[in-house]
Amino acid sequence: MNEMPDITPVILDRDGDTAWIRLNRPGRGNALTPELLDALTETLSRCDDARAVVLTGQGRAFSSGGDIREFHARAENPAALEAFGTAVVSALNHTILALRALPCPTVAAVNGPVTGGAIGLMLACDITVMSQDAFIQPYYAKMGFAPDGGWTALLPERIGTARTASWLALDNRVSALAAFEMGVADKLYPAADFTDGVQTLLAGLASHDPVVAVTARRLLEARDVRDPLSTRLDRELAAFTRLLIRPETRERMAAFLGPRAEAG
Repeated sequence: MNEMPDITPVILDRDGDTAWIRLNRPGRGNALTPELLDALTETLSRCDDARAVVLTGQGRAFSSGGDIREFHARAENPAALEAFGTAVVSALNHTILALRALPCPTVAAVNGPVTGGAIGLMLACDITVMSQDAFIQPYYAKMGFAPDGGWTALLPERIGTARTASWLALDNRVSALAAFEMGVADKLYPAADFTDGVQTLLAGLASHDPVVAVTARRLLEARDVRDPLSTRLDRELAAFTRLLIRPETRERMAAFLGPRAEAG
């Protein structure tokens, strides 16, 4: 059960106004523990001033989900096992909500395999890019765990309830290409060019107004299909007028129009 701990479970680097966050348990496939997830949530709280946040993994994996060795080490003590499981999933839920609350676009840079609840770190981000040699696999049916990390809370919004249910039942390993075709990933890059590909994506985001992505995220989160269409449209109207009158928007309109702005 005991391992020599990494110096820090999460690494934060700044590249200009972009925050790069790396899960740092490469010897365990960046498996999720309460300590790592608490550190990740705390790190996210220090990124409010970033223009974009990129989440990725050190080593060959993005994250292997919950640390099975840590669960198994408590298997003979049901109370300890339950307490540890509660701590892991609760911490993961807090991290997902922290990602969703960031006031800037978020990018999951999936550099390698994603298993179990680690999918929640992808699903919580606005944009997911995957290395072409990465894959996603639930592993719940194999292990006897119930799905966590947004498999039932977030994934059906992207791929539908039936496809989510069959994926979990069959425990299929889904390649990066299949994930892209399903709508789970937004872009694919060759493994050898993965970092350059992410940098290219970030360069494109740099000219965009980050508030638009955040506003869209919050409108989508507020969306409830049970609400009347008029209510959903009114939310869009309120957000549109709020952003329209900002100095930032006026400056962007003038820059887009160039000399035509002066001509009216």
